[in-house]
Amino acid sequence: MRKRSPPPRAGTSGSDGPELEGFVEGVRHRLQERRDSGRALPDLERRLTVANAAILSGDVAGAERILLTVSDRLDEDETEPELLQFPRGLIAYDAGADRGVPTPEDEEPVGNRLKIVERLLAVAAREGVEVADLQKELASARMQYIDGDWRPARDRGERILDTLDRRRGARASREPI
Repeated sequence: MRKRSPPPRAGTSGSDGPELEGFVEGVRHRLQERRDSGRALPDLERRLTVANAAILSGDVAGAERILLTVSDRLDEDETEPELLQFPRGLIAYDAGADRGVPTPEDEEPVGNRLKIVERLLAVAAREGVEVADLQKELASARMQYIDGDWRPARDRGERILDTLDRRRGARASREPI
């Protein structure tokens, strides 16, 4: 996992109660996931216990430093989430999920790319470009996508866009200025 940049200001932020409670809960949850998957980290679990004790004794800055250390160690062990080709949510982006959570269907990159292709075909049709065959091709790409063949659906969508660009370019060169 990549290191944070810039490094966090350990113990200097003056975290309020709910923020620190959320941080503790997040670290506890990540450690629980590790334990459930058979990859427990007893050292970090002990540090979480020490951080909780520091909070109870009023040492918020100390607890925050400990939690930042634990969180950084957890980050080091995690793998980078897989990025396909496009960032999440090309249309109507709303980061509705945390790192490592599977991409929701409405944010899925190939599905969003096919939506863009559909919209571009509609615009081109209004401009007078012949797109009937490309719309049939898009319907086939959508069927591939629904069947789980994401890579061929994405490739077909890109071919549709290439063809559409050529047709729009040829049409523009024939029109008077």
